[in-house]
Amino acid sequence: MPDQYSGTSALADQVKAAYDRNAMFALRAGGVFDQFARVKPGNVTSPGDSVSFLFWADLAPATAALAETVDVDAVALSDSLVTITPQEYGNAILTTVRVKANTYLMSFDADASNIVNYNMVDSLERIAEAALRAGATSTAVNASGEASNTAGDVLTLNRLRQEVATLRKNSVAPINGDSYVAILHPDVSFDLMTASASTDWAAFAQRQAGQEWRAGQIAQAAGLSFIESSRAFIDANGGASNVDNYSTYILGQDAFGKAESIPAHIVPGPITDKLMRFRPLGWHAYLGYKVIRQAAAREVVSASSLGANT
Repeated sequence: MPDQYSGTSALADQVKAAYDRNAMFALRAGGVFDQFARVKPGNVTSPGDSVSFLFWADLAPATAALAETVDVDAVALSDSLVTITPQEYGNAILTTVRVKANTYLMSFDADASNIVNYNMVDSLERIAEAALRAGATSTAVNASGEASNTAGDVLTLNRLRQEVATLRKNSVAPINGDSYVAILHPDVSFDLMTASASTDWAAFAQRQAGQEWRAGQIAQAAGLSFIESSRAFIDANGGASNVDNYSTYILGQDAFGKAESIPAHIVPGPITDKLMRFRPLGWHAYLGYKVIRQAAAREVVSASSLGANT
């Protein structure tokens, strides 16, 4: 009689599918926009539902020669306010004791916390981007406006040099060393990187040792530090003939403000059910973003060769 093997067929009840007990997370983009909300209230007079930033206006240049025997006329100082009204934001999950007891994952609690924390970062980044887009001075590559952008109206380094010239003309201080900042979508940076003229990216982009380097930064060129963000706004079919429009933001110092009454934080919610089976975890913030120096915040709307332009 042949040997009988006690293999996987005979002992099928003991052979089970195996699972990695460490779960992987969804693909994620890093935080970019919030790092440029540079002006925050450091000396608030009192609690309140809004925060105002005070700006002095400069006196007009006095270029006329003084008469020897005539006193000057005094001129008035002037100022202005930019007000940011914080809003509450937050999200939460509710897990059960049963799923925690039955899960095969070794890091269920840590994973849940990780997901909530990333949701906080992702949500606030999108809120910051929307506020920046709403307040920036906007122009388009196509001179007729963003609705007229065609597939060929991609962003070029020369077009960005025009924006840098405008910032300098308006006496806007740089925000990153001696450079302004351009926040752009990866599809737009592709167009810049693949341009091959002597005035384009390949000839000018560099990464200089010893200079301040920001999250998401990919290069420096033409007086700009380039920072990629997949959260830069895409207006699907916003151009001519279903061309996708992409927003690129050019920032100088104090372009973007943040009023923060309660900083973003993780909240382990109270367990209030009778058998303590339901475990809440969430995040909360009470804050607001706004463009506070109009001259220092600009948006250029362009197409991209990688867009869905059909």
